[in-house]
Amino acid sequence: MQSGELIVTGKNVATIILHGAPAEVHVRFEHEDNVVPCDPRGADVLEYEVVRNHNVHSGYILLIKWNVSGVREIKWHVAY
Repeated sequence: MQSGELIVTGKNVATIILHGAPAEVHVRFEHEDNVVPCDPRGADVLEYEVVRNHNVHSGYILLIKWNVSGVREIKWHVAY
């Protein structure tokens, strides 16, 4: 198992090297209840994907991408 938290702002990508082939991946914003539906800034975006790491035999990478208007916390969890 691997897990962690990211404090993010703006738009960027985090690259996390995984220790094996993931069976389950969960990535989410913490405190989703803080989002105001009528906020004129628009919705914050969170995307993720697991890709093969061709530099390491049977390695994988978790890419977490975000575009947020303020400061947000992202929690991620990978199970093997």
